[in-house]
Amino acid sequence: SVLSSGINAEYGVDGKYLAARFSLTSEGLYGFLMPFKIDDVQSAQRASQQNMLGVNMLYADVKGNIGYQQVGNVPKRSKSTGLLPQPAWKSENLWQGYLSGEDYHSILNPPEGFIATANNHIQAPGGPNVATFSLQHNRLDRITHLLKSKDKFNAEDFKRFQSDTYSLVAERVVNLIKPVLGQTAIEEELRNWDLRSTIDSRPAAFFKMFYEVLSRDILMKLFHQDEVRIAKYTRCNAYFVIKLVKTLIDDIPGFTTQKMLVDALQHTLALYKGQRYGDLEKMSFKNDAFGGLLPRWTGVDALDLPTNHCAECIKVGQASINMQGERVYISQAWRMVTDMSTDVVESILAGGPSGNILSNIYMREIDLWLTDTYKKIHL
Repeated sequence: SVLSSGINAEYGVDGKYLAARFSLTSEGLYGFLMPFKIDDVQSAQRASQQNMLGVNMLYADVKGNIGYQQVGNVPKRSKSTGLLPQPAWKSENLWQGYLSGEDYHSILNPPEGFIATANNHIQAPGGPNVATFSLQHNRLDRITHLLKSKDKFNAEDFKRFQSDTYSLVAERVVNLIKPVLGQTAIEEELRNWDLRSTIDSRPAAFFKMFYEVLSRDILMKLFHQDEVRIAKYTRCNAYFVIKLVKTLIDDIPGFTTQKMLVDALQHTLALYKGQRYGDLEKMSFKNDAFGGLLPRWTGVDALDLPTNHCAECIKVGQASINMQGERVYISQAWRMVTDMSTDVVESILAGGPSGNILSNIYMREIDLWLTDTYKKIHL
C-alpha cells in the first residue's frame, strides 16, 4: 500500500489517500498453474517458486524425497517491508520489480528427516524477508516435538497430530499462575488440567477466559485505552506480551507481573459460571448465498456448533472479526493424510465437497470434521 497525494477524482479534495497495489502478474499466475505439470519434489519446487499466492508449500514424492518451498510474487522494496504504507510520491518507495524464483527459501531432504511449518517466520539465511507478519513458534514447537517423539510414523499418527489440542501457550501461562492459584474448585481443576481443549473441559474454558482477560488488561494498561476500544482489536497473545514487556512492567507504578496475574485471575473467577470449553468455543457454517437468513429447519446452515479447536494448538481455530465487522471463524478447513507407499488418501473437508444445497453431499462432512473422522479415497 502507498500514500498518494493530489486531487482525488471521486471526492475532489486535495489530500493523502491510501492506494493498495496487488502483485498479481502473468508470472505469478503462471506459477500457480505450473504445479499441475510436475512429477517429483524438485520439479514442484522449481514450478511453484514464483506464484501469485504467498504461502509455504511442502512436497513429498513416491521416491522418498521431501521438500519445502517458499512461494510468492513479492515486489522488491528499497526501504520498506510492505507492512506499512509509504509516500508514493517519493520514487525510492516505489517497487523495483519482483524477486526472482531463486530468492525464495527452498529446502530439500533436510537431515532432521522432516519439515514443519505453522505460519511461523521463515527466511533464507541472508535472503530477503518476504513475510510482513508471522505467528509465533508455539504451534511449530508442538509439531516438532511430536515429530521427534519416535523414529517411524504411520497415517494414524498424523491424523492424531492434526487433531492435537495440547497448548504450549497454556502450559507456559498456567506455570506462571500456579503460584497465585487459590483453593476454589475451578482453580484446583486448572492446577491439574491436562492442557488440552476438550469440549467438556471446565479448566480449558476457564483458561480461555483468563487468557483473554489477561490480554485485555495488559493492553489497557500499556496503551491507556478503555476496555471497549481494546475489545475491538484482534486477540493478543498474552504470553508474548508478558515476555515483551516483562522488563517494563515492574517500572510501571502498581503494575507488577504478580499483580497483573492476580488481578486477571480474580476478574476471571468473577466471570466464570461453570462453563465448559464447548460452551465458549462455537462455530457456524453459513451459506454465503443466503447470508444465514434461512430458518434452521431448512438445513442450509449449521449454527453454533461446539468445537475443541484453539488458537494456540495444532488443531487451530478461533473466532475473529473481519473488516466488515462480521464474526467469522478461522480454522483448518481441509485436513489430509496419506502414506506415499499406498494409493489411499484420507481427508476431511469442513462442510463437505458440495456447495449445492440440493445435493445429497451438501454439509455431509460437518460431523466428520468436528469429530476428526477421516474418509478414505482410493486413487
